[in-house]
Amino acid sequence: MPTFTTWPAGKPFTADRINAMVGPLQTYTPVVTNAGSATFTTLTGIYVVMGPLTWVNIDLTVGTAGSGSGLVTITMPSAPDHTQRQVLTMHTESVGSGGNASSHIGGGEAVFLAGGSGTTTDRLRTDEGSTTARENNVMGNDLLAGGHITIQGFYL
Repeated sequence: MPTFTTWPAGKPFTADRINAMVGPLQTYTPVVTNAGSATFTTLTGIYVVMGPLTWVNIDLTVGTAGSGSGLVTITMPSAPDHTQRQVLTMHTESVGSGGNASSHIGGGEAVFLAGGSGTTTDRLRTDEGSTTARENNVMGNDLLAGGHITIQGFYL
């Protein structure tokens, strides 16, 4: 499959040529770590590869509340480039942060740190739901039953 950096000079971007660079929509099952006793009633992932980019959408719903104080992480369908920091947009409902589980709607990100490795995020961060509107890391005990997390975006 041609990449954006090797596209032949002078060739226009037509729909056929662009479609040739875009792989098929695929599914995978993300793996959540450091969630303690949490179970998930929904845990799905879809992705598509477009040249050097991967677009991913992860959807999870917490069935049984989590436990523990480890940083919750989640796998991607392929390893991101860890030579630079990357983030994906994350939306949370009834998921706290920093050990302060609370029922609220929050925004945040799935973070890949420079120097990391493999397919797993280095951390998930979300609004803590307080009046200070700070972001903190999501830990196992922040996963409330019925909570929902959606992660979506492009990574290299």
